[in-house]
Amino acid sequence: MFEFPKGSGNWYKGKHEPMVTEEEYDRVQILLGRKGNPRPKTHIFAFRGLIRCGECGALITAEEKIKKQKNGNVHRYVYYHCTKRKNPNCSQKCIEEKELEKQIIEILERITIPPEFHQWALKWLKKENEKEAEDRNRILANLQKEYEKCVKKIDALIDMRASGEINEEEFLRKKSELLKEKLRLQELLRDADNRVNKWIERAEGLFNFAKDAKRKFETGTLEEKREILACLGSNLLLKDKKLLISIEKPLLLIKDVASEVKAIHNRLELAKKGKNEFNFEEIYSKSPAVLRGWDSNPRPAG
Repeated sequence: MFEFPKGSGNWYKGKHEPMVTEEEYDRVQILLGRKGNPRPKTHIFAFRGLIRCGECGALITAEEKIKKQKNGNVHRYVYYHCTKRKNPNCSQKCIEEKELEKQIIEILERITIPPEFHQWALKWLKKENEKEAEDRNRILANLQKEYEKCVKKIDALIDMRASGEINEEEFLRKKSELLKEKLRLQELLRDADNRVNKWIERAEGLFNFAKDAKRKFETGTLEEKREILACLGSNLLLKDKKLLISIEKPLLLIKDVASEVKAIHNRLELAKKGKNEFNFEEIYSKSPAVLRGWDSNPRPAG
């Protein structure tokens, strides 16, 4: 087996005829007093392949280091570093996985919303959808009328050609125009509802992500951590041991609102002093900063 590239943790079995079998290799290691010296194994690293070097643009890879102390304790460390595939002289240093995860958690903390706000946000989405339903239905009705008119025009055009009122050239030209219009209206009708439904689903998904991502990242599997980082943003760069992320625009809006919501909660906590629970829904609905953030949220067109 061989590792490519060096230090990547990716091991491959060669196509050539091996000089010794794996069993023979194991036996030789034992005879040499190296029992427990394992053959290379493929490791799974949560963030390998997602991040690029902020200096040279090469991918960031990972490798595992095992350190054994004199007292017998064994410590496992995972380090992320530039592959240097684009620039062998890249000066960037490695970063330990724990430090990288700490930075990701700090970013997730900034978009985390309290459960009370999450509940209010989902109710707000439902109300907004109900408000827009009437306009949406009106638009759909108008599109349906336009589509039916177009179909009738095509039928009439066929009758005109059959009766000899128009020649073949004029028939084909007008038919082509009407078929294009029919297709355009079909697409508008098909996409209108889907666009709204996808907007609602995406918004709910974003709020769920903002509520749960930090907790799930802290307790999740390697695959879950990888998925969370990928959902957080794009253009992930590592430079000078700092993770740089272009956070998705909708999450940036939630980040701004989350900051205000946390400030509200902190002020209320200081003022609580044994009083009854606060009506958070009313407080959110009257907060200019929260409402400004909501007005910035993207809605479906048309």
